[in-house]
Amino acid sequence: MPPELLAHFKKKQGEGDSKESSPEEKKEGDKKRRKEAVSKARIRMESKNKRRGDDEQKEAGKKGPKES
Repeated sequence: MPPELLAHFKKKQGEGDSKESSPEEKKEGDKKRRKEAVSKARIRMESKNKRRGDDEQKEAGKKGPKES
């Protein structure tokens, strides 16, 4: 059997073992993943808002001298 194929099946078999874990362990893992996802999403949202705010300030600066 080629080593790549063997590694693939070992990986699949490892995933099957995690499904047999207790519900408490699964909940803890889910909570951890959700917490990480929320923190990533918050960082992305803040950076988007920051960029958007910078763009609006630049546009406001461009419009200001033209009007006066």
